[in-house]
Amino acid sequence: MLLHHIIHLLVTAVAVLAAARIVPGIRVRSFGSAVVFAFVLAVLDVLLGKLLVLLALPFVLLTLGLFLIVINGFLFWLADKVVKGVEVDGFGSAILGSLVTSLASWGIMLLLSHL
Repeated sequence: MLLHHIIHLLVTAVAVLAAARIVPGIRVRSFGSAVVFAFVLAVLDVLLGKLLVLLALPFVLLTLGLFLIVINGFLFWLADKVVKGVEVDGFGSAILGSLVTSLASWGIMLLLSHL
């Protein structure tokens, strides 16, 4: 179980590095910074993510779930404020970064599940 969480953390760190290469306005100093960022992002998602979804439930339902992208972008932006080795220039970059990170992480985990 712990190994699964460590692998997911490392995959998310690689996905954050991919987002930094693809999305203008996101810079990551090192792989270590990406790992710390992935950890902080996971902690924020556990502590704040579910609460934000619950509070914004009317908007989530009204937008058929698209408002979840804004919530994930906010958590990405918030993690940037905590981690010194990652810089996100604005909220637009945070939203795009969270989308790229989510898609890349999903794709890598899908590939790893077939090994």
